[in-house]
This record gives sequence, structure tokens and C-alpha cells, in this order.
Amino acid sequence: MDIVETFLSLQGEGKYSGNLAIFIRFAGCNFNCVGFGVKKEKNSKMLLGCDTIRAVFTKEFKSCYKTYTAKELFDEVLNLSNAYKPIVVITGGEPLLYYKDKEFLNFINVLLQSGFKTHFETNASIEVDFEKYPLYKECYFALGVKLSNSGVKKEKRINEKALKAFKNYAKDSFYKFVLDKNFLQENKALEEINEILQICENEVFCMPMGANELEISKNALSVAEFCIKNGYNYSDRLHIRIWGDKEGV
Repeated sequence: MDIVETFLSLQGEGKYSGNLAIFIRFAGCNFNCVGFGVKKEKNSKMLLGCDTIRAVFTKEFKSCYKTYTAKELFDEVLNLSNAYKPIVVITGGEPLLYYKDKEFLNFINVLLQSGFKTHFETNASIEVDFEKYPLYKECYFALGVKLSNSGVKKEKRINEKALKAFKNYAKDSFYKFVLDKNFLQENKALEEINEILQICENEVFCMPMGANELEISKNALSVAEFCIKNGYNYSDRLHIRIWGDKEGV
């Protein structure tokens, strides 16, 4: 399993914001959200995407990854946990690209057997077979379904069967949407979120877009007002507020 980074921090967004958390960032993604406009230069090449570019551009960053077996990765969790029991956040990229992988399944199984609450951060485009792989029924899923502002085509970013499976079988799940002031002013966000809720009802958390505190602050008020007006939950992005665009925190 190719891992971009592992670290102990605080969950910065969504329903479980503020929880002590170990993050394990898996390499690879089935999307490249160019609409989010985050840029990073690598080998004189400018890469454009989301705020986890290192996980998405696997060819460019392959040499930066570390390969783990299930046992090695669990040992890393034990080392990071420092005898506490933080939640373990499986993130990416898109970690569910691995969901059928034998080593990945072994890793998730040992986490659950050892009493770690296991959370996934996913774009919710991959349908998990909860009956064939029942261990995922004991996991929590933050469903970061992409809206049109991501630049991803609708037929790729919305998977009706996947959304219903998460809602019906997971230990817990919720939607989280990244919004900015301009997108809200275009009145697209409400329409697109409602379309997703018509497919499958779930809790909604909206977050301000931004790769640093200044960008977050520019969008926060508009997103908060949008939540209040439409009955949604607001989630700030604590890790960016505290550490800015620093990686590994």
C-alpha cells in the first residue's frame, strides 16, 4: 500500500471536527478537481487540482511515497497513538480505490479489532459492497461528494448506488461540501445539494473553500449564512485556520 503521509493531529472538518485523530493518506485518486484551483510545482511542472495534490499526481510524487504492509501500517498507528485511542482517518486521494485489496482489508480489520474508530474520507463515487465486505459496516464515512465547482463531470462525481449504500450500511455517514462565495452567488450550490439529497437523504456539512486562512476567511461568512438560511450544518476547517497550508498536520 502506497502511503503519502501519516500523522497525529486533530480532525479539522465535518461532523467529527476537533477529535484527536491519526491521519493515513493513501496515494491515488479517481478525480482531479481542477476547479478548486490549488497549484503546486513539481520538477518544473505546475500541477493543478485540490489541496491533496501529492496524493493525486502519483507519477510525479511516486518517489515520495512509503510502501507498507498491513502489519507495518498498524504498527505506525500504534506508534502515533502514543497509548491513546484517537480516531483513525483513512484519507487520500481516494482511499476506497483500495477497498477490495487484501492488505487494505487486513489493515482495516486489525484497526477495528483493536478498538480504533475508523473513519473514511471519500468522494463517494465508488460503491462499496457492504455485504461482501461487512467490516465496512463498522466504519464511519465522510462523503465529500463533489459539486460542479470541482470541475468534475456530473456522471463521474455522483454515484446513486454508492450514496445509498453508505447511508444504509455504514456505522455513520454524512455529506460535506466545499463552497466558495462566488459559487454561492451563482445560486448553483443549493440546487446541486438538493439534487443529491433527493437521491439519498443525509446530514449536510458545508465548508469554506481555501488553501490558507486568508482564503478560508473570504468564504466563511457566505458559507455560514448559506447554512443558516437552508438548515445545513457549518464546518470550519480547523487545520487550515491553525496551521495554514502546512502539510502533515
